[in-house]
Parts: sequence; C-alpha cells; structure tokens
Amino acid sequence: MKAPDHALVLAYLTDVERAAAPLDPARRGELLADLREHIEVSLADADTRDEAAVRAVLAQLGEPAAIAAAALAEAPAVPPAPEPDRFRTRLTILVLACVGPATLIGGPLALVLAAGAGLYLLSTSPRWTPRQKLKGGALTLALPLLLLLAGLAGAGRLGPTELLLLLGLNILLPLLGARLLWRKASTTRPLPAGV
Repeated sequence: MKAPDHALVLAYLTDVERAAAPLDPARRGELLADLREHIEVSLADADTRDEAAVRAVLAQLGEPAAIAAAALAEAPAVPPAPEPDRFRTRLTILVLACVGPATLIGGPLALVLAAGAGLYLLSTSPRWTPRQKLKGGALTLALPLLLLLAGLAGAGRLGPTELLLLLGLNILLPLLGARLLWRKASTTRPLPAGV
C-alpha cells in the first residue's frame, strides 16, 4: 500500500485541505501534492509503512491547522470583490416591491414600466445568483402579470371576495419577493464577474 492510501494519511490530508479552503485552489493543490510527496519520501526513508511509522511522519509534519495557517500566511493577499452599489441593490428591490401596487394604481402601463425596470435591474445585478433572481423575479411579477392578463381577457366574472383576494395577493407577493431578495442581498457576497 502506498503511503497516501493509508487511512491516517488520507484523514490528515483531508484535514489540511479543509483547513486550507480559503487558499486559491491551485495553491491548495500544490500544498497537498507537496505533503503527499513528503510523506511518501519520509516513509521510504524509514523503510516501513506500519501505523507507528505513519503516525511519526505525520507528527513530524505538524498539525493540519498549523500547516494551513502557514500556507495562508504565505499566500498573496486576494483583493476583496468590489461591493456592488448599495443604491442599485436597494433600488432593484424597491422597484420589484412596487410592481403590484403600481399595477393597481397605474394600470397596465405602470405594470409594464415597473416590471421592465425591475427585471432589467435584477438581471444585470451581480448581487444574486441566477436561481435567486428567478425566485425573486417570479414572486414579484407572477401575480401582477396574471392580473393584467385576466383584465385583458375580461375577468368580469370575478366576485368581490375573489377580487379582494387577488388584489391583496397582488401587493403581498411582490413584497415577499422583495423580502427574499433583501435577505439574500444582506447575507451573500457579490458574485464574481461573468457568473
């Protein structure tokens, strides 16, 4: 059995990899390859691969957290991702939250303008993942668009209760979508360009 296949070595390398997670992936791979090679050479020099020899070699290397900390200290500083414009993030959320009420107040033209502006701001924002954009956009725009289509199709058959329920949901769902986007914006870091 080769040394890197030994259960103790695998556990040790896994601990180092976990502790070195903030490192650049290429540098982390180099670190692990160097450690594997060092372990292999040390065990070849010891001329044994029993558990006591493996433990001795690993003890000689030091704690995985210490190795990772040393590698992190040597790593060049990675500049933080630029913070996207907070005003733009808040404007996106505000516009999407207002789609439902704008539809009630301004009618179809207000819906088209607010939805178009909200979708543009949302789709070009680096703050959210595509999945988050889809969820937030769907929650904020689905019911206002359905109400518009129902109005165009002649929804005169709706009773007062159904109409009040739809109007209430027309305000509530966009607010829920905006809340979802707000929570995600405040808990996640901006995505790198091109994602």
